Amino acid sequence: MTRQEALAAVYERLADCTVVTIMGAVAAELQALGHRPNHFYLQHAMGLASSLGLGLALARPDLSVVVLDGDGSLLMN
Repeated sequence: MTRQEALAAVYERLADCTVVTIMGAVAAELQALGHRPNHFYLQHAMGLASSLGLGLALARPDLSVVVLDGDGSLLMN
């Protein structure tokens, strides 16, 4: 399964979640599936999507927060 196929497979389940993505291909491929106002494309901040997602989840426990991160970003943070 490719990354694009994986995103397409979970896309409908993200409708009611706050979604934070890393920069680059993940953000572009998610946008290509259709932008939603609950999607935040974190640009120029490699390695910080998980930190932002954690902060959102702690500040707003009423929200379901999903972070779409990558291996390079995990290594950066």
